[in-house]
Amino acid sequence: MRRSVLSVLAGAVGALLVSNSALAHHGAEAIYEKKEMTLKATITEFVWTNPHIEIGIDTVGSNDTVDHWLVEAGSPANNVNRGWTKKSIKPGDAVTITFRPGLRGVKIGRLLNIVTADGKELKGG
Repeated sequence: MRRSVLSVLAGAVGALLVSNSALAHHGAEAIYEKKEMTLKATITEFVWTNPHIEIGIDTVGSNDTVDHWLVEAGSPANNVNRGWTKKSIKPGDAVTITFRPGLRGVKIGRLLNIVTADGKELKGG
C-alpha cells in the first residue's frame, strides 16, 4: 500500500515538474502579442540553430528611422518539414514578414510566415 501511494505521489510531482518546464519554454502568450504584424523588411541575419531559428530584420519605421527586429521561428527540424533549408533566406534579401510582436514594444517577434521577393512563402512555427 505504502509503495503504491509513494509511486503515485512521485508520478504526480514528476508530471508537475515536466509541465512547468514545458510551459516556461513555450509560454508564448507571456512574451508575444496576439495581434499579427506584417512588414516589408530586409533580412540582416539568419541563424539556423536549435532550439529556434533566429531571423534579424530591418524595417523602415516612423520618421524614416531603421527599426531592428529579432524574430524567432521554429526549430530547424520542424522548419525542414515545412520546406525550409539553411539557404531559404539570407542577409540582404527583401521579404514581407508576418509575425506576432513582443509585448510592451520590445522589437522581437514570433514568425508566422515570410514571403520572399520571388513570391515563395515560408511558413513559421
